[in-house]
Formats: sequence, C-alpha cells, structure tokens
Amino acid sequence: MTDVPPPENPERAQATSPVGIPRIGVTPIVDRSAQTTRPPATTAAPRSTTLLVDAPERRLRRAEDLLDLIVVALGLAFMIILAAYAHATTTGVTQDVQNALAVVLRRILVFPLQAIEGLITFTVPVVVIMHSLLRRAWRTAGEALLAGVGGFTLAWLSLHALDAWGPSILASGLTVTASGTARIGISTVFATLAGLLTGAGERRSSPVIHYTWTAVWIVVGLAVLRSAITLPGAVISILLGRLPGLAVRYAFGVDDTRAHGVALVRALRRAGIDAARVVRMDRAPEARAWMVETETPLGYTERVRETPLTTPAALDDADSDTAAPAADEASAAPPVREPTAPVPPEDTSAITPATDVDLAAVLSEASSAALTEGRLSAHRLYAVWDTAGVRRDVTVLDADRQVAGFISTLWDRLRVKGLSPERDLSVRSAAEHAALMTLEAGRAGVRTPTLVGMAEADESVLLVTDHVSGARALADLDEVGDEVLADLWDQVSRAHRAGLAHRELDSATVVVDDDGDVWLLGWDSGETISSELSRRVDLAQVLALTASLTDVERAIAAASRSLSTQQLASIAPMLQRVVLPAATREAMGRRGKVLQELRDALVDLTPTAHAEPAKVTRFSPRTVIMAIVGLAALWTLLARMNIEQITDAVAGANIWWFLGALVFSLATYLGAGLALVAFSPVKLPVWKSTEVHLASSVVSLVAPAGVGGAAINLRFLSRKGVPTAIGVATVALVQVVQFVVTIVLLIVVAVTTGQSTSLTLPSGWVVLIAVVLVAFVATTLFIPRVRSWVWEKIEPTYRQVWPRLVWVVSNPGRLALGVGGTLLLSLSYILSFGASLWAFGHTLSFSVLAITYLAANTVGSVVPSPGGIGPVEVALTAGLVAAGVPSGVALSTAIVYRLVTFWIPIPVGWLSLQRLQRHGDL
Repeated sequence: MTDVPPPENPERAQATSPVGIPRIGVTPIVDRSAQTTRPPATTAAPRSTTLLVDAPERRLRRAEDLLDLIVVALGLAFMIILAAYAHATTTGVTQDVQNALAVVLRRILVFPLQAIEGLITFTVPVVVIMHSLLRRAWRTAGEALLAGVGGFTLAWLSLHALDAWGPSILASGLTVTASGTARIGISTVFATLAGLLTGAGERRSSPVIHYTWTAVWIVVGLAVLRSAITLPGAVISILLGRLPGLAVRYAFGVDDTRAHGVALVRALRRAGIDAARVVRMDRAPEARAWMVETETPLGYTERVRETPLTTPAALDDADSDTAAPAADEASAAPPVREPTAPVPPEDTSAITPATDVDLAAVLSEASSAALTEGRLSAHRLYAVWDTAGVRRDVTVLDADRQVAGFISTLWDRLRVKGLSPERDLSVRSAAEHAALMTLEAGRAGVRTPTLVGMAEADESVLLVTDHVSGARALADLDEVGDEVLADLWDQVSRAHRAGLAHRELDSATVVVDDDGDVWLLGWDSGETISSELSRRVDLAQVLALTASLTDVERAIAAASRSLSTQQLASIAPMLQRVVLPAATREAMGRRGKVLQELRDALVDLTPTAHAEPAKVTRFSPRTVIMAIVGLAALWTLLARMNIEQITDAVAGANIWWFLGALVFSLATYLGAGLALVAFSPVKLPVWKSTEVHLASSVVSLVAPAGVGGAAINLRFLSRKGVPTAIGVATVALVQVVQFVVTIVLLIVVAVTTGQSTSLTLPSGWVVLIAVVLVAFVATTLFIPRVRSWVWEKIEPTYRQVWPRLVWVVSNPGRLALGVGGTLLLSLSYILSFGASLWAFGHTLSFSVLAITYLAANTVGSVVPSPGGIGPVEVALTAGLVAAGVPSGVALSTAIVYRLVTFWIPIPVGWLSLQRLQRHGDL
C-alpha cells in the first residue's frame, strides 16, 4: 500500500514537438475565433514555501580524492621504474618529439621559449590565488598555497635524495644536460605549480583552474622540447606536486557541491513535486530546519525568447466561398499587434533558518527503519510531503558516494565471476539504470514503489518514488508467517519470469507494508537481461535470508512450494558466503553453519542437487598474497641468474645421475602406496596402490600440489567398498602422517647439523624475529575468539582423523608400515633431489641437502598453483643458492628434479589411469 495522489487527467495543448522540444521559428496555425479575445499575459509562478530538515552543509572528504591519490602514487612508482629500466625507450621518445617539432618551433616561435615559460610560470600562481581571493574563498587560497609548498618541498627532498643516495641507474635515467651542466631532471617549479592547482580544486570546478592547467602543460611540453627536462622527469615532477595537493584536499575536505537547501527543493519541483516538507530520513548528525522559498515552476520548462518569423496564419472553418471575403476583410483591417508575454523574472529563491520547528517530532514522523537500515552509506534518503499531504520517498544519488560504491565493489568485480553488481562512476548513468530497473519491475507485476519523477541538481540526481506505508523489515516482524514467505517467493518469481535479477536481496531490500504484502526495494544493482547465474544467486539469497530469519526446515518448505525441482537443485551449489549480501552473512554468522545445513537439506530433498559449492571466485586474497611473494622471489632469482653458468653446467652434466634421480623418483610412488595400504581399513594390494599413485601424477597437472593425489586415493578406496566418510578420514590420516613425518625429519636433520656443514646459523635479528613471532602466536592463542577460530579450522580434520588414528595405533604393524612408507617417500624425494645436484658435479652434505629440500619444497607448495608449477622451482633454486650453490647450477638442478619427479611420470601415469579405469579400480 502506498500514499498516492488522486488521479488527474488534464488536457494539455500540444505546444511542443512529440519529443518535448519547443517548435521554434515555425508559423503556428491559430483559430481566428480565438483572436477576438486578448490572450492573457503570462504570470510568474506562485512563490512556494517548503520546510526543509537536513544536515547542514559541510566540507567533504571525498573518496574520489583518495582514489586519485592512490592512482598518482602508483603512477609515480611506475614512472620511476620506467626511468630506471627503460631509459633507452624514454630517451628515444623524447628525441623523436624534439626532432619532429624542432624545425617548426624555430620558424613559428618569435619570443624565446624561456621568456614564455617564465611568463606563464609567474602568471599561473597569481591568477589562481587572486581568483580565490576575489571570490572570498580564503580557505581555498590557503589550501592552494599549502599544497604548492608541499609540492616544492617534496620535489626538493626527492631531488636531493636522488643526488645523495639514489641508485645510479635511476639517476642516469633522469639526468639532463643543460648549458653544459648535468643535473637530475626533477623540476621544483613544475611540482609547485601542480600542487598549487591541485589544492585549488578540480579542473572542472572553475574555468580558471581549467585554463591554468592547460598553461602548465604547455610550459611542461616546451621544457621537454628544448631539452630542459626529460619526459619521465617532467611527469614525475607533476606527480610529485599532485601528491601533496590531493593529500591536502582529502585531509581538509572540499566544498560540498551536492544538492542541498534551495537546489534540493528546486530539483524536487522540476521532478513534479510541490513539496511542503522535506525531511532527511537516514542518519543526519546535527539536523537543522530551514524555510525555503522559491518561484521555480513545477516540471521541466523552457523559457524561449524569440520573435516569430511570420505572422500567425488563420484557420477558417467556413466554406471556400466565404473564405475569400473573410481574407479580404482581414487584409483591409489595420494590423493588430499581438501583446508580448512578459518574461518571467529570475528566480529569487531564499532560505532562512526555522526556529519554531519541533525537530524531534518531525524527524520521528519521517523515520522508517525498514527503508534506511542497511542503506546508510549508499545514498541520501528524504521523506517528502507535497501540498496535498501525500508522502513520497526521495533517494539522492551523489557523485562522491557513487565513487565510493564503485571502489567498494571493484574488488568483488575482479574476484567474483559475473556476480558483483555493476556500478558506474557516472551518477547519472547509475540513476538512469535504477529508474529503468524500477520501471521494468513494476511492468513485470513486482510489488515495488512506483517511480514518480527524476531530476538532476549540481552533482546529485534525485529519484522520487511512492512511499510504502508502514514498511517493516522482515527481521523486525514478530513472526515471519508462511504467507509472507510465499509472497516473497512469488515476487522474486515474477521478476525472474520477466528476465530481471535483483542481485542484492537482503533484509534492507525486502519489506512488508501495513497489509502484510511483501515489497522489493533497491533495484539499482539489478539486471534487465539477466543471466541464469544471476537468477540462481537471487534464489540462493532469498533462501539464505528466510533461513536466517526462521529456520532451515521452514525455509526449505517455503521454497519447495514455489520452485520446481530443477530450481531447487540449482540453489545448492550457489549457497556460499561470497554471493550473499553483508547483512545476510552477518545474520547467518549468529546461527552457526546454516549454509551447510541448507545444502544438506536440499540434497535430501532433491537427490540430483550437487552439494559442493560452485566455483564463482577467480581468486582469493591468499592467492594474491602468495602470487606477489612468488613474483618477488622469481624477480630476485632472475636478477641473479647467470646464463653462462647454466650453459657450462648442462654441458658437463653426468647422464647416469639423471637416471639415478629417475629411479629415486619412482621409489616415491612405492612409499606412498605402502602408506595407503597401511592405513586402509580394507586389504589393498601393494602394486595396485603404487599404480594408483602413479596415475595421480596426471591429475596433479591440473590440481594444486597434494590435492590431485588425495582425490585419486579417495576414489580408489570408494571403488574398493570403503564408505565415503571412512575413506575421507583415511586420506586425511595419510596426509597428516606425511606432514608430521616431514616436520620430524626436518627437526632431526636440523638438530644433527653441525658447523661442518655449509649452512650457518641465522643472524641475531632473524633469531629475534623468530622468537617474536612464536611469542605473538602463543599470546594470540590466549584470546578466546582466536582459539575458537583456530579450532573451527582444525576441528573437521581432527574429528575425521582421530578415530582412524586410534585404530592405527592399536595395530603396531600397520603403524610401522605406514611410517616406513612415509619415510621411504620423503627420503626418495631427497635422494632424487641430491642426484639431480650431483649430476652437475656439485655436492652438499646429506643434512644440508635434506634441510634445503624439505624447507624449499614446503614453502613452494604453499602457493596454490597446479602441481606447484613455478613456486616449487623458484623455492628449490633459492634454497640451493642460499646453501652456496651457484645460481646457474641451482636452477638447472631444480629443473632436472622437477623433470624426473613431475613431468616424466605423466605419460606413464596416463597409461596407468586408463588401465585402472578399464578394470574398474578408478
């Protein structure tokens, strides 16, 4: 139920073209009978008075300035790298520009270039400061001066730091020779001008700022052309000035150019709302009341001042025989001059404080927790009453908040495949998309507030919609009945049948009115031509929302009454936290493992449903961190690589040690097979188990290290009749024992390592850092929430492994066989690694070799790449280099080791996989 005005159907004359553009310069055809009456003079619009309750204007710290600051910092780092490592390229580009324009400049320019640069350099600061002072913008002038001083200081410090401590490769890339003197090409003048103009405001904020920026770029271009500064030095100088300028703007804030006060009321009138009261609904600290008076007409109007090109032609309804005398009579009569309509006066709006207003009562009447909760940071929300007493809701989209929303969803758009809401940097595009979605949802029969009007003012766009009377969030209901759940699923189904997807269904966008009807709000993130994936996400969001508010059984029952079996089956893979809105995730966090319970219930209800979550993320934060670490290690390794050493090492390699490394590699599969035989609850043949591990080498090519082998082992146990739960526990026990044996072996070898080895004890700082890290971990474990988090991570593995571990311990023979197979596995890998090193004529003691292999292979396997390709090679090479092996030999050893332990077994493993599948073992 909404508050809507009574229907009106006034007849309007067609004074405009079909698209609403006034017909200018076209002879209008008028009725002669109407000429007998003198047309009334146009009168000014009546003066309206509006009560406005809003937060006072204040200076803003805009997310756009922070984003620009980050981009400038990244650009500065990029230019420094470019100047250091692409010196030849940047120098060639600069010379090409100079050679192309040198002749033209000598022919066209009359005055010396230095005189032009000096004139512009002196004029720009004076014009900018005087412009601010004449506008009485004292604060802007002060911030511009502060930013200019900051730019000069930063450039001066950078110049002297490079001169004193900078690397020679960077200094040579920025060095320029002028008048026979070599100096580093960073200009404090350019940095000062850039800081001054950045601190004075945005380029679009004033024509003065726009044209002075153009002048500065002209000066920079002339300086580059006359070889006074290098191209990277010029760009770095400008960026050094921009940094403090943006920092000053973000620290002190900028003037609020959003729609406030008079501009807000006038925009509402353009949207067709004759507002009597406008009250802020969302959080507005220090709200105050004002009275706004304006003469702005309702609706969009055009004031056209023109003189008709011809006199109006008469339209006579009489017969043709009487038309001619009438025309003669009209021509004989003296011409009558049409009265000119007075031009409406300029708008004289005014705003004055209202002191006799009960703010608490007004704000209480306008407040609506269901419409504002969960949407505080998105947009500004207002309650508006027109002169007829009808209430409507106004959503104000601001440019600064639109940028903040774009930044907040940028990570999700990169990380999640096709699920994150699309956000445009343009607030107008966002408003038009929201309007389109609202209109399409209404056309599809979805219960959503009707769009009444739109208007643009300053850097804001207003959307006026009907008010949902008595709106309450689902979480605020005393009891969410089955009728409400059925109505919610019906509304979502209506949208999906029309091809619409909401993509943000949570407690803030689903409300219930006075009559108990469900309304869907917040369509600004939706899709008009939605994909199946987006609609499945909607279903998962609704199911998770209803389960968090009721219970799993009622949520599943309500969904099964409204959805088909295929739709229910499609929800299970999408039930994961990454696709749920933040409010739903928070509500489910208080209910424990609701998602897993929902997946299990869906599998029980629809056996065709897949319980495993679908892969909708491209990468995780852990992947990004590990990739950065891996790239840094690879960069360090390549920087130290010696091609001549690699060539000499390969030329003198011993082929027999290559074969020995291959034999030790094959022994690892025997060790893994013995471990699986020992821990299996059923009797397994040793040869078959070894062949299964050889077949797993094919799967390791596309799965992270350790994951492919575990999957093959689980499949093998399942085919041998082992229940899935026991099979998972067995595979987990094998991996836990391998991890424990590796750690114990590493500790034993480290303890037995003496001073005779080539490894040295860590430095005092390394020992101190290790002690601090151990103390930090031990301290954090005393925090209950940290202990709970750690236990939550290890509890599933513990509950799986513990019963199997008790069973194995009670069988000493199996325990000895399992530990022995695991030791054979680890020692064979170490010997294969050693044989790869011995093939190139270098040796290390067994203790150093074991520590190097175990530590490097563990570190390399942490990065989740298929088969550990890349990180393992880098870690092994770095470990050998740290042990004193030349970098060329170390890289060759790592490549040979990976060749015999990873790549060569793949063809044989593929044949084993085919044979095992034919015999039904896999």
